[in-house]
Amino acid sequence: MTCVEIGSFEGRGSLLIADKLCNNKDSKLYCIDPLDNKYVKNNTNLSFWDNACNGQKDKFYNNTKNHSNIVLLEGTSDDMISKIEDNSINFVYIDGDHSHEQVYKDVINMLPKMKSNSIILFDDYEFNINNVKTSIGIDKFLKEIENKYELLFKKYQLAIRIK
Repeated sequence: MTCVEIGSFEGRGSLLIADKLCNNKDSKLYCIDPLDNKYVKNNTNLSFWDNACNGQKDKFYNNTKNHSNIVLLEGTSDDMISKIEDNSINFVYIDGDHSHEQVYKDVINMLPKMKSNSIILFDDYEFNINNVKTSIGIDKFLKEIENKYELLFKKYQLAIRIK
């Protein structure tokens, strides 16, 4: 199984994905994150998270050091998704920049790399802080691929299976 996590922060979620979905010798988890000491550069609406990001790079490396199946792609999703040469992704977890524009770009850029019957899990579907509303980008994507996905659940997180 090949998985992608956009927004890996300190790597604790990465460990769950690696342990549950990427648990055989051929499995791989690509983790995409700039691991900066800021949440998202140039996004003042979410700058209240900047303090939590201090030291996240060292924490990520420490948390994931025993998982050889985790591949860090350090940078923004705009730059790093294209570095994934594998076009048979089974699972994508989108939890990076919560702006609707970036969530939409992330899923659009990942879609061509995904196999049919693969799963996309969007974190924070109901996120709505300081005029940042993640669901707008997710809903735009779902409208564009109407009838090409199966809704698995829609709560604070939203998951779909690509047909």
